[in-house]
Amino acid sequence: MPTTTGQFSQLLAPGLRKIFFQHLKERPPQYSAVFNMHTSARAYEEDLEIAGLGTMPAKPEGNSITYQDPVLGGKKRYTHVSFGLGFRVTVEMYEDDLYGPMKRMTRELAKAGRNVREVRSFNVLNNAFTTEFGFPKLGVNEALISTAHTLIGGGTLANRASVDADLGVASLEAAILLFDNLTDENGIPIVVKPKWLIVPPALKQIAREILGSEFRPYTADNTVNAVIQNDSMQDMVVNYLTDADSWYLLADKGEQDLNFFERASVRFQSGDDFDTGDAKFKAFQRFSVGAGEWRGIFGSLGA
Repeated sequence: MPTTTGQFSQLLAPGLRKIFFQHLKERPPQYSAVFNMHTSARAYEEDLEIAGLGTMPAKPEGNSITYQDPVLGGKKRYTHVSFGLGFRVTVEMYEDDLYGPMKRMTRELAKAGRNVREVRSFNVLNNAFTTEFGFPKLGVNEALISTAHTLIGGGTLANRASVDADLGVASLEAAILLFDNLTDENGIPIVVKPKWLIVPPALKQIAREILGSEFRPYTADNTVNAVIQNDSMQDMVVNYLTDADSWYLLADKGEQDLNFFERASVRFQSGDDFDTGDAKFKAFQRFSVGAGEWRGIFGSLGA
């Protein structure tokens, strides 16, 4: 019995699906190393900021205890976005295929699905100096990286230098100092340590000279490099940063609030077009990315 066009995609799909998922795992992802990974069963997810209590006041003998109420801050919503791409194979291509273009197209489809995750994730840092991925704070939409984040208890804090500087020992030490001076919304000191020095490829050599040198780089004497006393700090070269001068410090996952919510994992599907006999293949996924809190993140656009 002759093979019909209705069986076309069934003949191709098993092998192409295997190639798709093998290629999807081929390159280690960068975004999942620094983003907090979550699954979602809703159309959107929300973060709600709540400021706790301030410093405990004195209680004179015979006086009542002082009571405080927690204060609600802003609400951050992550709305999931759908992503999809496909390709189609004609009967003629299937019959005349001598060199395996369908396999290459499947690899390209997997690469496209993986790439959008990286691009969308690191756009949170690329656009962190604007309000695109910002969050509402006391009625004002603040940028994720700012020189003046409003504290609910009063005052401001920064996760950006007052003047952006190129990556170097002095600028990195100044960024670490901002981590050391972090407080909560009521001004109580907290402990958040930088884990990752995130750089574009153009700054890879500088980052490794700074973090890998026992002595202070670019100096004539043998002054000890204090930066490397932070044993846990590592450099990460990210290919998805759009500014060749930008660099970032991030705390480890769980200590900063960069979030990736997966609503629907990548799935590969196939079907046939009745009129043309073409076999069609597609990949689909849904996810959202963003940040609900600025602490644990520092950024500079360079000089």
